[in-house]
Amino acid sequence: MPQITCNVASIEKLNSFLYRIFLAPTTAVSFKAGQYVSVVMGEGDKRHFSIANIPSNELIELHIGATPENGYAMQVIEKMQSGDSLEVEIANGEAYLREESTRPIILMAGGTGFSYVKSLLEQIIESDIKNEVHLYWGVKEYSHFYFEDQANSWATEHNNIHFHPVVELPEADWQGKQGYVHQAVLDSFENLAEFDIYVVGRFEMAKVAREDFVKKGALVEHIYGDAFAFI
Repeated sequence: MPQITCNVASIEKLNSFLYRIFLAPTTAVSFKAGQYVSVVMGEGDKRHFSIANIPSNELIELHIGATPENGYAMQVIEKMQSGDSLEVEIANGEAYLREESTRPIILMAGGTGFSYVKSLLEQIIESDIKNEVHLYWGVKEYSHFYFEDQANSWATEHNNIHFHPVVELPEADWQGKQGYVHQAVLDSFENLAEFDIYVVGRFEMAKVAREDFVKKGALVEHIYGDAFAFI
């Protein structure tokens, strides 16, 4: 995969651990909604992050969860904050949006995996795709919904988009879905055979989700997630 040079246009800290970054490529780039970038940190050292925007944008948006204990991500943030340009690979991954499909869609994201489904949803809206879309976004605690207002706006403005927030460890007054996000999907449908399902999150979660979805009728060839290439 060819590498390109990007400058850091902006870095915004959205909460105690999450950064929103915009990269400015120095050359024209092409990618599909749902693909990811690989930030080159050294020889044989590439760090992968979902692209959070759509191809029609000039900048590349990333959402990176990083803490001092998470060297994989924090070292990338520190490099970006240094002001140095970055070498990145663009358009990696096979879990991109299948725009030609007429099947209803389930988007399931855990934590900062929301960046991946954000790209898919923005492309669905821009392309005026009318398939029914169910967005399941799971977080450990409610405060981690860093783009909840945007997700609610999509559901309000588009009749075919439905947002289902899921909190693993909710406060007593939480009225929505709770527990594991993939279980919320399982509880919502009798059979998953008709759906295109896009999955993003920790590898172990993606593995269990795919296994359980298949048990409930989902077709393996219609379950998309780049984690599956690594497990």
